[in-house]
Amino acid sequence: MRWPLWRKALPIAILSFNRAQYLEQVLRSLRPQVSKRDRVILIQDGAKNPFSGRVKATPESIRQCVDLFRDIIPWGTVLESPANLGIALNYERAETYVFETLQSQRALILEDDLVLSPDYIRVIHWLLRFAEKDRRIAYVSAYGNMWASLDDQRRRQGELLHMHENWGFAMTRQAWLDERPFRQQYLRLLDERDYSERDGSRILDFYKQRGWTTEVTSQDAARWIASVELGKVRLTTFACHARYIGEVGEHFNPDLYRRSGFHRTVMLDTRAAKPRAPARWQIDSWLEHERIRFKGEGEPFYSGHLAGSSSNQVEVTHPPSAPR
Repeated sequence: MRWPLWRKALPIAILSFNRAQYLEQVLRSLRPQVSKRDRVILIQDGAKNPFSGRVKATPESIRQCVDLFRDIIPWGTVLESPANLGIALNYERAETYVFETLQSQRALILEDDLVLSPDYIRVIHWLLRFAEKDRRIAYVSAYGNMWASLDDQRRRQGELLHMHENWGFAMTRQAWLDERPFRQQYLRLLDERDYSERDGSRILDFYKQRGWTTEVTSQDAARWIASVELGKVRLTTFACHARYIGEVGEHFNPDLYRRSGFHRTVMLDTRAAKPRAPARWQIDSWLEHERIRFKGEGEPFYSGHLAGSSSNQVEVTHPPSAPR
């Protein structure tokens, strides 16, 4: 692969557990967009959780994921955990590796259930340039509006939106460092616990003491609140450059997947156009919208968010046409 002029070094960490059928699709969508000059790292979680004692995967399912990665990305690095850490600590491993061990100035972090469009990496590079110029941009992603029609995507592909989930995100090292104090406080609330058995009331109390309201206790929600507390936004494109395939997993099931509308996602079918940089007034507007949301007055982005609430009750709502 010829190294394009627009490419900068971009380590890519991929979080994996026991869903080889999804991981293979993700890796095959990534493979044509990378070369041996790219650092690609598999952050592989383990089978048995040391805190709950629960065995969450078979050794065979984990080995299958590692073997797939080595087959599709043979020059890549595998960081395999001997124990089951859960998604929050697996993210922590990925981030500390790329930003501390490698001292990278930017990085992309993927999970094993987001299939990329052929232009995903290209668009991420464009978006990272915006983040490097404006410290109020914490996260960027290119999954876009997963409920938009192709006509709308073609017509509005120069536009940006505020993110819902932190899927397929990239960030700068500076943004990561800015968020570290908040993130480390959140991670301390998970100490000595299986992530799936985290103390939701303790986490919600932590948010409440800081003036924020949410019913979602996931590590994703910690990123949302950290960003708004720091006066930062999380941006994605209007055009959809990725497809969420995680119909079955720790936090999704086929019924919720369909009710959230992810089965209807269509990715942009034309060459990606460079998005327009966000104006100051747009960032101000997105930030104010997030402040309202986390003061308890906003709506969930889509029904799937309430699956991660402390009550574990799911309220079904129609997916938005576009989170603004």
